Amino acid sequence: MNKTKFDEQFKWNRGVWLSDLDFLNWYRYFFIIKEIINISPANVLEIGTGSGIVKSCLQPNVAKYTTLDISSNLAPDIVGDVRDFHKELEDKFECAIVADVLEHIPFADIEKSLNNINSYLRDKGKLIVTIPHRRSNFLFMSPTYKPHVFTVPTGFLSFGAFYRRFIKRKIWIDPYHCWEMGDGRIKRKHVESAFFKAGFIVDRFQKLLYVDFWVLRKT
Repeated sequence: MNKTKFDEQFKWNRGVWLSDLDFLNWYRYFFIIKEIINISPANVLEIGTGSGIVKSCLQPNVAKYTTLDISSNLAPDIVGDVRDFHKELEDKFECAIVADVLEHIPFADIEKSLNNINSYLRDKGKLIVTIPHRRSNFLFMSPTYKPHVFTVPTGFLSFGAFYRRFIKRKIWIDPYHCWEMGDGRIKRKHVESAFFKAGFIVDRFQKLLYVDFWVLRKT
């Protein structure tokens, strides 16, 4: 991985994230926002602020909305790394959001990061997680206007993808990511094992466009 290029993302301001806003992002935001509204927490922690869209939609509906991000350019409430423990956040939140964040740190650091997040949540608090999954996606609408996603593992829909996966045994991932689901190394069972070791159980799992979506509960 080109470290210089990788580190560029931590210097971006909100305008860069907003300029990259597309349907894939909006689709993911819809499920996150809907889930938080259903949970109806009083206090929410969002780790990784990105475009700020999720905060803009949810902040009017909760008593306290706190953001944590490694980049000061995004003006989070707390500037910090998810891998570091922040004592001031301990036992403060009923819900936390970690959307497209964990893949930006080495997989070996995931359990430590999840342990930190667990300590920030109150008893039975919820954690919303999305992680990019490298696969082919098909979106279709049912007659009742409910969106459904059908997925195919990468490598089956083009000769180039087949060659990379089965001949070269290398699956392309985003240059700003350390790993992804479906990257040929990390599988769902590995991620959910990390969730379990950090004190979470899976309430729900769902395949969305581009990402996998989990609703976790602190045990």
